[in-house]
Parts: sequence; C-alpha cells; structure tokens
Amino acid sequence: MRAVTSALLIVATLGYEGHACNLVDGYFHQVTAIKGRIVGKDLRLFSFRWLRQSFSVAGATLTLYEYRSPANTQELKRIAVAQTDSDGKFDLGTTPNGHYILYITVKDSDEMGARFDVEVTDTVRPTEGLLIDVSPIRPDCSGGSEFIERKAGNAETH
Repeated sequence: MRAVTSALLIVATLGYEGHACNLVDGYFHQVTAIKGRIVGKDLRLFSFRWLRQSFSVAGATLTLYEYRSPANTQELKRIAVAQTDSDGKFDLGTTPNGHYILYITVKDSDEMGARFDVEVTDTVRPTEGLLIDVSPIRPDCSGGSEFIERKAGNAETH
C-alpha cells in the first residue's frame, strides 16, 4: 500500500510540474535590425492568435540591454530605449552586432509584456521587420510572448 501511495504522489507531482510554462533562456533570435510592431491584447477566453495579433500596442517601452546571465536589470548596461507609436511601430536604430536582452513593458498593464534574448548579426538574411506579440501567456502556456521575424526574401520565422 505504501508503494502505491508513493507512486501516486510521484505521478501527481510530475504532472503538476509539467504544467508550468518554461520560456527558454539563452535562445537568441538572430536579426539584423530591431524594428517592427508590437501587438497583443488580453482577450481571456477569446485569445485566438489572429485576433490577439490584430491589436497594436501603443506606448509600449522597449529597452535593450547588453546580454548577461543571470540577468539583474539594475546591473545591466542599457543600450537603447524606444517607445511604440500609435500603430505599435518601433525602431531601435542601428545596433552593433552582439547579444542582447530585449524587455518590453506595456503602460498600465501588469499582464502584458515580454523578454527576449536577441543576437544582432550580419550572418543572417536581412530583417525586414519584427512582429512581437506581448499578450499574456495563458495557464496552458499558449498566448503571447511571440517573436515573429520577416526576413528579406522569405516568409515569417519564429
């Protein structure tokens, strides 16, 4: 009986931990430029990808830091800051090749926002633009935190 109880406890614990969203730290989105559009919306039950991404996020703040892990933002070197316009568009300008952390915060929202590790490099096809979805991530790990890149001469990449 004790063995069965222990086995059930282990299975329940493993099942519980499997539901936590684990965003990958240290995966670098390779781009040639950091410019594009911020989209997203907290739509609760109606959080379909195409619908979330039809809402522009005006007034979001993008802060680019030099990459270091583990990251304590107070100790990181800030490289650039930009705000989205009324259409959610942004451009961080010319950024030297290197590894960075991109934080996106949305005014008046604790649920919307994102963090991405980015590598600016000239070894990939030119970046035409980014579409970044900062919608909240749902308990089933679906939803926002999407970094979609349009490269010159092809379709979107994630």
